[in-house]
Amino acid sequence: MLDWVPTFCYNSHIMKRFVLVDGNALLHRAYHATPPLNVSTTGELVNAVYGFSAMLLRSINELNPDFVAVTWDMKGPTFRHQAYTQYKATRGPADDGLSMQYKRVHEVVEALNIPEFGVSGYEADDLIGTLVTQAAKEKGLETIILTGDRDIMQVIDKNIKVLMPKKTLQDVGMYGIDEFVERFGFSPKQLIEYKALAGDQSDNIPGVPGIGEVTATKLVKQFRNIEKLYQPKNLKTLPERTQLLLAQGAESAVMSKGLATIDINVPIKLDLAACRLHDYDYNKAKKLFEELEFKSLIVRLPGHPLEEKDEISAEKMLEMPKIQNQHTTDLDLEVMPVLEKMSQNGVLVDCDYLRKIGTEYKSRLTKLEQEIYSTVGHEFNINSPKQLGDILFDELHLPVVRKTKTGRSTDEATLHELADAHPVLPLLLEYRMLFKLVSTYIDALPKSIGEEGRIHSTFNVEGAATGRLSSTNPNLQNIPIRGQLGGDIRKAFIASKGKVLLGADYSQIELRIMAHLADDPGLKKAFQSETDIHTVTAAKIFKIPVDQITKEQRNVGKTMNFATLYGQGARALSKQLGVDYATAKTYIDEYFAEFPKVRAWMSKTLEFGMKNGYVETIWGRRRYIPELQAGNKMLKAFGERAATNHPVQGSSADMIKKAMVEIGKEISKKEKGKNGCQMILQVHDELLFECNPDEVEKIAKMVCEKMENALTLSVPVKVDVKVGKNWGEMSPLKL
Repeated sequence: MLDWVPTFCYNSHIMKRFVLVDGNALLHRAYHATPPLNVSTTGELVNAVYGFSAMLLRSINELNPDFVAVTWDMKGPTFRHQAYTQYKATRGPADDGLSMQYKRVHEVVEALNIPEFGVSGYEADDLIGTLVTQAAKEKGLETIILTGDRDIMQVIDKNIKVLMPKKTLQDVGMYGIDEFVERFGFSPKQLIEYKALAGDQSDNIPGVPGIGEVTATKLVKQFRNIEKLYQPKNLKTLPERTQLLLAQGAESAVMSKGLATIDINVPIKLDLAACRLHDYDYNKAKKLFEELEFKSLIVRLPGHPLEEKDEISAEKMLEMPKIQNQHTTDLDLEVMPVLEKMSQNGVLVDCDYLRKIGTEYKSRLTKLEQEIYSTVGHEFNINSPKQLGDILFDELHLPVVRKTKTGRSTDEATLHELADAHPVLPLLLEYRMLFKLVSTYIDALPKSIGEEGRIHSTFNVEGAATGRLSSTNPNLQNIPIRGQLGGDIRKAFIASKGKVLLGADYSQIELRIMAHLADDPGLKKAFQSETDIHTVTAAKIFKIPVDQITKEQRNVGKTMNFATLYGQGARALSKQLGVDYATAKTYIDEYFAEFPKVRAWMSKTLEFGMKNGYVETIWGRRRYIPELQAGNKMLKAFGERAATNHPVQGSSADMIKKAMVEIGKEISKKEKGKNGCQMILQVHDELLFECNPDEVEKIAKMVCEKMENALTLSVPVKVDVKVGKNWGEMSPLKL
């Protein structure tokens, strides 16, 4: 599983060799490819550290470099975020299980005496581009970039190659100029022209809306760059629709090219002598690997006295001390084929509908732009944080809420806090929301659609520290759930001809799990009597009968329920509800006074986490939380929130995985009888199926039964099922 670099005959080379490692790409891949692994004596999670170390050492042994260096992204926004607020906006928050392993990875790299490069405001790709440009000036030097990011391929040259995986860890490619041209049809330097047109969904680079990969490739091959493409005499040779799309997306194309272009002038200097391999303290590295219990990797250290190079298999990895018990490990292994099948099935998307609402949204954006310019008094680049900051804080003299490394923050949270301070703020917030929907979904989704009209996302079995699934290429987990705009996006996901969509969604499953874990009589009674839990909570807080609760009071109850789940304090709650701190604190006090066993369970969970270093789900999926021991108050507060959230959210994740496994078995049985139903999507607590209409009720009953019985709770588990021709317009199905 960890043999990222295959055994090629790289060793007998005349030129000196410099291996430049994209640290973030390698670590991220290691984290998701390596089974959960922890140090037996401390419980520290180190699977990403192990995977990174194994791949790094394997590359050193196989590539036999003379020089090695590692580059890293630094925290905080980059110059690309300053140019375009939605850059990488589709990416979810960093996984805590991965984030906590960075410190150890840096210790490994330091122990091997490998130089590390990181510069605030720049990405690792920019550092790599700068370093390979400087290395190219050295005579007789070949550079190999070890990465999982295709963006860096634009720097491929005569003596610069890129080694990266394809679909699996074993399936890799060494790309020089010839290999790149054979694969993509144009030169490496033209990759930025391609992205200017087709965009890049992983980085949320918009490209030209309506121009897909095939058209972009043809245009790049024909015109070489967008400057020549946009010459009037060349535009006239293209089909009318293509001309229209290019004209409408001209500004986006120029911006996208800038975002895709790697900066080769980062303020760093390459010192090759400092990158020389083997010039390290072997005993120091050996001691660190012993501390981390990486015994099988010690024999791979450069200059190790033993000739034998131990190999480690996936089976051996699963036998090592790990953070999961056998139950959750088996569950994750069982659900993987279901996820692969779901990815193969894909989900059908209505491109015509996306174009239609795209036109409507863009028309509204144009009107919003004019309203914003009119309110401010002049035009400016709304998507430039720097220009927006100048408007808000220098021209309008609004208070600076928070600062980042690159200046005054103008993020969404900041705009919300300033929402009542000036009439332009609500306009900016609406603009941001619409712009994100257009760039992230309406313009981006068509780029991921295959020839058969379906999107085939890749689902990751442990995409978060809680065990929740995630999806990539594209990320379908962040599709808006509620509101008209969320409904509009979901309408684009449709059933194929002669089929219908069946949706099955756990009802308030995390609150039900919390009621079970806390064993609180008040919460349990609400679920057992099938009374609306948010209304019950509001009635308890406001001390009035359930039938007298207003819509606004129910909203307070709903917010309190979820604030408890996610460990929000009075300050965060006051902002969310729009009330003062004292009122928010009163709501919290009243909540715990009415549901005392919830607070007792939270205290007990924190006590367990402090003592053992981890918390676990109902089935024993552990999450190690070293932040509970942190001296820093913010870090410790994060650890406390994570500790009380994991048993609930992690149990929910285990539950839907188990349901998917059991449903998958039933569908497989029925497939032999040519039953027309397939699982096509999982988002949070919801499963989506594509079925024959005459079978949908039968399938719905089976799905409900498997979901409701996936995990036995002391309160009823409810699943809401709906059916329709598209995901956004579904009617309840009564069984």
